[in-house]
Amino acid sequence: MKILLVGEFSGLHNNLKDGLQELGHEVVLASTGDGWKNFPSDFNWSASIFKGKVGHIEHLLKQYKFSKMFKNFDIVQFISSYTIFDNRFGIGKICYKNYIKYNNKSFFVGAGGDPNIWQYWLHENDKLMSNLIDQTNKIDLSSRLVKMLLDPIEAKKTTDLITEANGYIPIMYEYAEPYRCLKNIRKTIPIPINCNKIQYQENKINRKLVVFHGLNRPGAKGTEYVKKAFDILRKKYPNDLELVISGNMKYEDYLKFIKTVNVNVDQTNTYSFGINALNSLASGKVTLGGVEKQSIEELGYDECPALNIKPNAKDIVSKIENLLENKNEIPELGYQSRQFVEKYHNHIQIAKQYLDVWSK
Repeated sequence: MKILLVGEFSGLHNNLKDGLQELGHEVVLASTGDGWKNFPSDFNWSASIFKGKVGHIEHLLKQYKFSKMFKNFDIVQFISSYTIFDNRFGIGKICYKNYIKYNNKSFFVGAGGDPNIWQYWLHENDKLMSNLIDQTNKIDLSSRLVKMLLDPIEAKKTTDLITEANGYIPIMYEYAEPYRCLKNIRKTIPIPINCNKIQYQENKINRKLVVFHGLNRPGAKGTEYVKKAFDILRKKYPNDLELVISGNMKYEDYLKFIKTVNVNVDQTNTYSFGINALNSLASGKVTLGGVEKQSIEELGYDECPALNIKPNAKDIVSKIENLLENKNEIPELGYQSRQFVEKYHNHIQIAKQYLDVWSK
């Protein structure tokens, strides 16, 4: 099968590509590399030659050129229904439609926020998701993008676009729930992880327990709660804990850095955890993040070694203090973490799930 994967923001499509290729399929990945993250792509449409207005025009022209260049693939799959392309002058919607028009089957992966998701969760008045959206809007996003995400007309346009495709495939509960009413929604498929590229090592504690929080999208991640928790812990346990907040690393640098820590505090504002948490688990690290009941049921986990945290400093302090009191259990927790990723997120098994959905 000839497959085109469009867009990359986390490494999901790169991991899926690995699985598909190992199963004998021809795969092309096109994206911007997502800026400083520098994800590998076979074709990259980010502006690289010029700066300012000229660079922006170059970026738009590359997007449009690529959307007409890639034709006759059996499958084209977009990582998101909203954020892949720059939509100024309507170019983004044109690009989506060109990819859908010129290829056999098309699918959207529910792996990021769009107007429907934003407005659904605000309408539901869900405390956890409302906090996520509020913090993300205030801290992470431009006012222009926030305005578009809250625009009912943009929500309808997004729904219309998704219904033109053969299917919408969510990766977790947060992205599935708002689209249950879609006729072309498909089963939720977990994030693929190629564990062959992530070195597992025993989670040994040296002089101090090293706890890390990645500084990336601080609003969505709940960084303010983590900082408050770290301030409390730093004063209480100066000789027992090393607390690190760092971020904006290239993907490869992140994987190298995570080897040096014992515990990764991922994000506080979600039902589920994403690819950074999975990379951490695969490395054998104890990981704190979103592990709510809804997420576990959505993804079909029998058990999960990641620890659930709430968006408040007190809960984070409590979880880390418990780990500190039970340091002898951390190596086993780290081993269970690796086994969990290999069981539920194996890139080849996940690729087979995508192939099954695409073929129906």
